[in-house]
Amino acid sequence: MTSDWTELLSEPVGRTSLNAALGAVEGLPPREGLQTVAALRVRVETLEASLVEKAIREGWSWRQIAEVLGVTKQAAHKKHARRVAERLADARTQERRKLVVTGRARLSVRLAREEAAGLDAAELRPEHLLLGLLRDAESMAGRALAAGGATLTASREVVAGLAPAREASGPADERLPVSADARAVMEESLREAVRRGDEHLGVEHLLLSLVHDEEGQAARTLTGLGVDLGALEERLGGALAGAV
Repeated sequence: MTSDWTELLSEPVGRTSLNAALGAVEGLPPREGLQTVAALRVRVETLEASLVEKAIREGWSWRQIAEVLGVTKQAAHKKHARRVAERLADARTQERRKLVVTGRARLSVRLAREEAAGLDAAELRPEHLLLGLLRDAESMAGRALAAGGATLTASREVVAGLAPAREASGPADERLPVSADARAVMEESLREAVRRGDEHLGVEHLLLSLVHDEEGQAARTLTGLGVDLGALEERLGGALAGAV
């Protein structure tokens, strides 16, 4: 790796080499040198963002990107994911056909509502969406979760101790409000489907959205149960790539 890096620094870039350019900056007066470093930092950040977006378009995983950048997957995702998702979604807004929400995706949300109500939760949260996905064991998401070692019973036990209970005011059959976090997960699942070029929004996109929110309670629940989120993401990506 060191020799490769040395060779890269020695390669010509335009009329000069990167080494020579950096050496020239070192020789500048402090004010001019610092101004140049600041400009270089902006340029490097812009270049990194552009290349990350290109990598995502070409099907790279966040784990692969992080390895090349020499950072953690969490750091790479936190820094770039929202911007990349928004740019890709915006770029395809005019050309894409309306995504069809699959019956199983709708079922998973309905089951999530049942789980939230059964736990007497005050609102529908991302961790309830996870339980809804686990309830449909034969779906692509359900099979991926089971292969990763997640079970409905164990996940339900964890989630049961998380959210505050609903106040006993209003009718028992009152529709639970959807939390801002759950709405964000659903919106991200749409961006995920658009980014991948899929013509449907399914349970697999919803689960990917939950997995990508590594600070969210659904991902924390899975991690706490010993599920490898990176392996789960790759499993889902492979399943989507192989789907007709």
